[in-house]
Amino acid sequence: MSTAVHSARARRWARWFASALLWVVVISTASNSAGSDEPAVVLPNATQMTALPFVALPRFFDTRANSGVAIHEIDDPALLDAVRDAGFSFVRTDLFWDSVETPRGWDFSRYDALVANLRARRLGALFILGYGHPRYAPKQPPTSPAQIDAFAEYATQAARHYRDQPVRFEVWNEQDHKDYWLASPSPAAYRNLLEATVRAVKAANPDAVVATGGVQQVDMTFIRAVGDIGSASQPAPDAVSVHPYRQNAPETALGDYAALARDLATYRTVPAIWATEWSYPTYAYKYVSHTRDGHDPVARERQARYAVRRLLVDWIAQIGLTAYYDMRNDGRDPKNMEHNFGLLDADNTPLPAYVAVRHLFSFTANARAARLFLDPVRRFVVLQLRAEGVVKYVVWCYGNDNAVDVDLSQLPVAGTFASDLYGASLDITGRRLTLREEQGPVFIVSATGR
Repeated sequence: MSTAVHSARARRWARWFASALLWVVVISTASNSAGSDEPAVVLPNATQMTALPFVALPRFFDTRANSGVAIHEIDDPALLDAVRDAGFSFVRTDLFWDSVETPRGWDFSRYDALVANLRARRLGALFILGYGHPRYAPKQPPTSPAQIDAFAEYATQAARHYRDQPVRFEVWNEQDHKDYWLASPSPAAYRNLLEATVRAVKAANPDAVVATGGVQQVDMTFIRAVGDIGSASQPAPDAVSVHPYRQNAPETALGDYAALARDLATYRTVPAIWATEWSYPTYAYKYVSHTRDGHDPVARERQARYAVRRLLVDWIAQIGLTAYYDMRNDGRDPKNMEHNFGLLDADNTPLPAYVAVRHLFSFTANARAARLFLDPVRRFVVLQLRAEGVVKYVVWCYGNDNAVDVDLSQLPVAGTFASDLYGASLDITGRRLTLREEQGPVFIVSATGR
């Protein structure tokens, strides 16, 4: 396929993506509240026509298949087992420049061991290319021509070394923040580094996948200032990365993705959107401000609900890639935010969020033909999935203190089951469920009889 044809198709997809996301945003952010006498949401069986205006999500499962998690300790097989068992497909971690370009030459051995361990578990890696180097750019970003050339050589070596491995790359991390850029942020300086690095990666391996570094939140000002680097002589990155953390409900990310998609649709080669870092820590964020500390069961339940809903939101948005931060708590202090991001505690014990995420991946495995309905007034979501012999539903509501009744009467009594956020069975003998926001999504599977 020619570059022109590929770009035209990518642009059409980006326009569809932006318009579809806009539809989702409009209906998911309406502010009217539901009345107490609202009728129940009736879930149709596999053969029924339905009044619910479902919208098809053709790339839902592509995003699901590109869902990963950050790790820091790369030499821990038990941690990688937990990543695999949860359902993630890759890990995100730093490929430190000063760790691989040593006084003795290039040494990727630690990362080779990681990649081998990942491949043994059918996992991939997303490596962050960064940061300073004591020989070339000590405690600062590469900004001079000589420093950028040295960094580009590092990128060349990495891309060449891992050309036949399940490895993707990001260029730096949160370059819009002084602590991570190692200097005052500069879109112009980052653009220079990005251009040289993408050229180096693509020259070493034309099939390599490389993205911009993830900006904090969805920093449109910085992204626009860097701009579209692609030209006839300059390869473009495959994706633009963002870190859409937030203090409020996961569904609010849809608006950010829609705005970014509209901007990226104008690029010469339309990049994917990657959400390479986001999380819901159990301490110091507004949504857990009423809890005791990061070990409070209420805070951990909120983390579980939000983590699952956020994965679903990213799959619904059909972005190119999503990655939770991070797999394991970095310590045991209940009042240190940095010790309360993980899906596992510091001793590798699964937290409620891990159990919930694992159930989400398990429930959505082997499904296909995803369709979505969001109610604009009552603030609930119905996701319908088809799998061999069954129809599946994931239903949840959003907005504090919100609730919705779900009518299961149209689903066959035999072969219909429901589970909660963590996979525990729910009693549906009454053929009706009252679903509250604080319960998180419920999962319903019903045999089609075929």
